[in-house]
Amino acid sequence: MFDLPLHPIVVHFPIVLGVILPFTALLFWWAIKKEYLQQKAWILVVFLALTYGVSSLVAIELGETDEEKVEKVVSKKLIGEHAEAGELIPWISGGLFLFALAGFLPKNSQRIRLAMAVLSFAAIIPLANTGHTGGRLVYKYGAANAHLTGEYKALIESGKFYTVHAKDEDHEKENDEDH
Repeated sequence: MFDLPLHPIVVHFPIVLGVILPFTALLFWWAIKKEYLQQKAWILVVFLALTYGVSSLVAIELGETDEEKVEKVVSKKLIGEHAEAGELIPWISGGLFLFALAGFLPKNSQRIRLAMAVLSFAAIIPLANTGHTGGRLVYKYGAANAHLTGEYKALIESGKFYTVHAKDEDHEKENDEDH
């Protein structure tokens, strides 16, 4: 199950959290302002911002672990573009976390919460750029090929991959039906 690198799996956490955060912050700002929720409910936004930041740090660490292997397939320049974009995300999420914490200040807390929501919407842009540069590495420049076994590399180079791959799937279906 985990015979693939962890970076492509883990990066989905900061992406999802970075997209959910602004909607949650806006909803909670409104609900607290209208007194549908108590101010202490804002802790969920703080928790989301913290989790966003931590998951982005983990994604970066795993990406750096994977980098040496991928450099054999994709140029360092392209990997560097993605790494630079990715390294911006913990800074952004850290700032959002501090803003979220400031939403508990007694003075101007409603304005701070609204600013947090607006800024977290704006923060989707660099997050999308990071995802886009990573997607380009995989889908346009073949970064995933760095993780192919020798057998599959040879099959792809020979053009026989799809024929053999279809046979493997048929074999797996037969084994599933037998059990």
